[in-house]
Amino acid sequence: MRLDGATILITGASQGVGRRLAVYFGRHIEGVDILVAARNEANLRESARLVAEAGAKCSFYGCDLRESASIEKLVETIRRDGKRVNVLINNAADVTSKPLMGTSLDEIDSLVRTNVTGPLQLCRLVAPMMIERGGGAIVNISSLAGYKPNPGQTVYSATKSAVNGISDALRAEFRGTPVSVINVALSSINLSGEPRRGQVPADVFAAKLIRAIERGQPELYLSPLTKWLMRLYKFYPPLANIVRPHR
Repeated sequence: MRLDGATILITGASQGVGRRLAVYFGRHIEGVDILVAARNEANLRESARLVAEAGAKCSFYGCDLRESASIEKLVETIRRDGKRVNVLINNAADVTSKPLMGTSLDEIDSLVRTNVTGPLQLCRLVAPMMIERGGGAIVNISSLAGYKPNPGQTVYSATKSAVNGISDALRAEFRGTPVSVINVALSSINLSGEPRRGQVPADVFAAKLIRAIERGQPELYLSPLTKWLMRLYKFYPPLANIVRPHR
């Protein structure tokens, strides 16, 4: 699908990767309408300002993915504003990383609600908009920790593994419809602008993601080496000692 003129909803866009995606899309996609959502509305205002400076329309919406009612309100408000989402980017994540024995039940609940239940509910509510408009794309931001679990990230790794499964299942469920599903094996992203070994610059990631969406690519790895290591790991688990996963 072509992204010119698309309406793109990005969760977790009040800072970090989500904000950088929003600004890059605003600068590089013709006629795009960016919708940014997150819990921190003050930071969202700044994201919206930066997207507007990049030359694109942008609306911001407060939303807590841990709360079902908050997600329903988000989608209802978007519809009431006369917008129909073409692309959903499930970027928001709770990145709490601890061994299981040091993780509280509240932290487990937050991780599961933010990283799994919330994105599932958004997919369920937003996909009908895409079908109404004759096409769309769901982008689920996973992590290398979802492919190669790290012993210090038990619950986080489990939630990101669930994201991988969600993408695979939705891709099968939407087969024959105009909705594509893209799973992103996110490695360490460089937000500073200074070259850092082992990190992918944020703008490089954003450009790769645009191409993946437009091509309907089912999975996006940020380097060929990572792609093959993650695939080989499924068949040879000792490769876990070679690559350390990141958000």
